[in-house]
Amino acid sequence: MTPSDVDPSVGDCAKSFEDIDFDSFSEKDNDNDLEGPSIEKDVQETEASQIKASRKRKCSFEMQDVIGDISIKFGEVAMAIGRMVDSRLDVTKLYEEVMAMEDYNEEFLGDAFNYLVQSDTLAKTFMVKNQNLRKVWLERFKQQQ
Repeated sequence: MTPSDVDPSVGDCAKSFEDIDFDSFSEKDNDNDLEGPSIEKDVQETEASQIKASRKRKCSFEMQDVIGDISIKFGEVAMAIGRMVDSRLDVTKLYEEVMAMEDYNEEFLGDAFNYLVQSDTLAKTFMVKNQNLRKVWLERFKQQQ
């Protein structure tokens, strides 16, 4: 390499147009180089864009499935919270209902209330009973005392 081969603007070796051996390129090779890779490239780009579109559709469907699953779970959580709120014992309401029972003295009804409030299940069953069944429960409670 001679100093004249160095292009100072590029800072690299440069060849002149005459230095290139055009005879080494045949027409056949040149045609293949131009048409072959471009056709393959077009096919590859088309296949790649189809794969990307397919992935986008698949991703879209997967996201819809995930969103659907999440909304189902939120619905289940909301129902569970609703059941908890509905099933939560309203102590004030229990007290009012027990104390409203007729034919019993206040002290006895206070003891019945204290007993019921210790067990959520007993208190809830007392609350759903009608007046006659509540009286039956109170009579049995009285006998146990």
